[in-house]
Amino acid sequence: MELQEKEKIEIEFWKNSASENPSVFTVENFINKNRQAEILLKKINKHDLRKTNPKNILELGAGQGWASCLMKKFIFPQASCIVTDISPYAIESIPYWEKVYQIKIDKAVACKSYQLPFPDDSFDFIFCYAAAHHFVEIEKTLSEVKRVLTKGGQCIFFYEPTCSKLFYPLHLKYVNGQRPEVPEDVLIPSELKKISENIGLKFENHYDHSSQTTDSLVMKLYFTLLNTVPLIKKILPSSSDLRFTKA
Repeated sequence: MELQEKEKIEIEFWKNSASENPSVFTVENFINKNRQAEILLKKINKHDLRKTNPKNILELGAGQGWASCLMKKFIFPQASCIVTDISPYAIESIPYWEKVYQIKIDKAVACKSYQLPFPDDSFDFIFCYAAAHHFVEIEKTLSEVKRVLTKGGQCIFFYEPTCSKLFYPLHLKYVNGQRPEVPEDVLIPSELKKISENIGLKFENHYDHSSQTTDSLVMKLYFTLLNTVPLIKKILPSSSDLRFTKA
């Protein structure tokens, strides 16, 4: 599938989705995002992010911006929070979540993750939640991340599907089967490490699994196995929080 076609599908999804288009705010969407919010909060605590005290925050691939609303309300109320997504239809729904969290996002911009309309050294914290595997230009995205990060600033891709090169074809087929309406990818930590080294970012892969969003007993057992046997995390399909730091 060509790059422009993939990006068009991502953009149009937020326009045409029965439960997530800008004209509706559904119970199903509300419940799903709040389940995700619980996971994100646990990850924030695990990474001890409250101690970082950033002044300027950027979210990439934010969708409707619920994660930035959560960050602004409960974690970094003093910070400026800017939300970006490739789809203007996605960010049209931000007011729903601003109302839920009773806060106001500082700015929302429709742009590509690899073409950020911000000056160099603009943000001391950048993040996305379960979105980086949609970034079809991951190397260019990381180059942009480095450009707009301040010295010592960090970027975290939370809750990303990852696996080794060996299991990539199998895991790619699985994730696309789970959500066929938009193109999905799987991130390979070893490749991200090489990209990071080439562009001058420090890379850390934090394997972190959650069975919270599945009711499948098989999947819950699988996640338990991954958490019990550290070695297989590097081989089998998994999920990770991926941290990039600008020296």
